[in-house]
Amino acid sequence: MNLKGQIIRQLNPDLINILACLKQTRGIDFSHYRPRMLGRRVAARLAKLGMDDYALYLQRLENDPAECDELIDVIAINVSSFFRDPIVIEIMSQKILPEMIEKKSHLGVRELRVWSAGCAAGEEIYSLAICIKEALKKSDKTWANWTNCLFGTDIDNSALQRAAKAVYPRESLLETKLGVVDKYFEPLAENFMLKLAIRSMVHFSQDDLTSEKTDSPAESVFGEFDLIFCRNVLIYFNRDLQLRVLSKFLRSLVPGGYLVLGSSETLTEEIAPWFKVVDSHNKIYQKLTGKLA
Repeated sequence: MNLKGQIIRQLNPDLINILACLKQTRGIDFSHYRPRMLGRRVAARLAKLGMDDYALYLQRLENDPAECDELIDVIAINVSSFFRDPIVIEIMSQKILPEMIEKKSHLGVRELRVWSAGCAAGEEIYSLAICIKEALKKSDKTWANWTNCLFGTDIDNSALQRAAKAVYPRESLLETKLGVVDKYFEPLAENFMLKLAIRSMVHFSQDDLTSEKTDSPAESVFGEFDLIFCRNVLIYFNRDLQLRVLSKFLRSLVPGGYLVLGSSETLTEEIAPWFKVVDSHNKIYQKLTGKLA
């Protein structure tokens, strides 16, 4: 079924045409996103522009590529901050990462592979990079010999450009300990720039999680991730698309690998049997060993 056939009963024709324009010009398919959310986001963009004519706005999209990017940014809502969920970060730092490092050391493997799906402007994956560096220093005297392959992906290219620059306002660091700020950030006018030691750990690339063409970021070459973060992304998808994305994560995780979702998200009934619940409140799951996805 084509784009219009999928959502025509839930969205007005003008909005359907706007989404079709985004798909044609940017290759991004929002057809499986929740209709009410889509309607609110597009309406908010029109209101900001002082417009109330959807047909006229469609003409603007067709003639102004920059406006397509602006609308994608509004729909994607790239809002994040460093260490924004202290409890989850604490569990990662004190339990998950040390156990992961110890297990890999016993196997003679010194590589960690992490994927932040829906990484926005990079705050979350950079936070994980800092945690990994600190955990390695505590767990392994030869920590400098480890290879850390961290990947951040998002549908919004403008957000990825901001992530690559790694320059953030003070508001993005409100949950960050002063010692961490002093150690890993450099003041830059009224902002803060992340130091190269952390920036160099992360690779960013554009990726549409809803696509059936790929299972993992193109930059990663192959999947086999030890840890996947995808927080507050699935809530925007309908159930079928949630299942598609979770199946992708299942295939991309190594046995024993961890998946972390947002506080309002959970595994579908088809995917749940493949995981052990590590922390139900903080939505941390571990892929079971001995089962092939």
